[in-house]
Amino acid sequence: MTGKISREFFESNIIKRLGFLRDEVVVPPENGVDVGIVRLGNGYLAVTTDPFYIDPVFGLKKAAWFGFHILLSDIYTSGIPAMYMSIDLNLPQSMSDDEFNEIWTVINDESKKYNVMVVTGHTARYAGVSYPMIGGVTLMGYGDRYITTKNAGDGDIIIMTKTCALEASCILSYTFPEYIEKHLGMDTLKKLNDLFYKMTCVNEEILSIDFGLDKITSMHDATEGGIINALYEIGKASGHGVIVNKNNINIDESVSRVTKLFNIDPLRSISEGTLLITVKRNFADELLLKLRSAGIDSYIIGELKGDEIKFDTGEMIKPGDDQIWDALSRDDLR
Repeated sequence: MTGKISREFFESNIIKRLGFLRDEVVVPPENGVDVGIVRLGNGYLAVTTDPFYIDPVFGLKKAAWFGFHILLSDIYTSGIPAMYMSIDLNLPQSMSDDEFNEIWTVINDESKKYNVMVVTGHTARYAGVSYPMIGGVTLMGYGDRYITTKNAGDGDIIIMTKTCALEASCILSYTFPEYIEKHLGMDTLKKLNDLFYKMTCVNEEILSIDFGLDKITSMHDATEGGIINALYEIGKASGHGVIVNKNNINIDESVSRVTKLFNIDPLRSISEGTLLITVKRNFADELLLKLRSAGIDSYIIGELKGDEIKFDTGEMIKPGDDQIWDALSRDDLR
């Protein structure tokens, strides 16, 4: 298996071995929960960690922007903005000083934009290191209240933003541009490339936080395993059933075309930038209007109800491996 470990592996090998258990950790590691929460004084420290993902296929500036926003999108799901960064950079020996500075300039600029300070880290070049995973980053923030997917409640409405398979489609368009242009045309290729800066959830997360943590109950970005895995994780983490209107799940036309070309399911493909928001029923239409008024494509796709995680057709929703890996293994198309 490539990518994240399975839920079964996580629960069998990790979750029961977390070292010394501390009472102030109010949200420990759990499948489908993007952040840990530690009670400190009268507030809460939110912590999230991910690989530092730099894929040169995007160009270093875009790759650095995306690598930063993967982390930022995660921590904002807690309802707490990022404040502090710890970054470990294990760089390829082939990376030049100029290339490093190109990446670090973007990280510095984005950190200033979102009021984040680097407080510690480690930087070195090592043999055997290669792109795209060139280290790891931890982001932390402090606030007086928080949310996680565990907070989603029975009867809550589920809103999705943008399109499913957002990240998968961008990765394919930058990795196999000639193949896509040949089969789908330059216009589709350009539309796919133009999706790049939508691969962040931060704008809709900030808007949702401002809308009120008394109205929204959770946020979860649809990363590995796509929107299917994200919906399943919300249901499992919250302890509620989920009913999803499959026809309401938005698939951008260019995304639909490229996923068909590569024979992958857009609902099961990585989609950084697609956010799932659970909101109390009485506030769903108001939040939907606010998101759309801000230029964020948004759709009501379901609700938390019952005890099964399924589509309205009766088809059960089950997690699975992300399908982007099969597409990327096609070296004959590069």
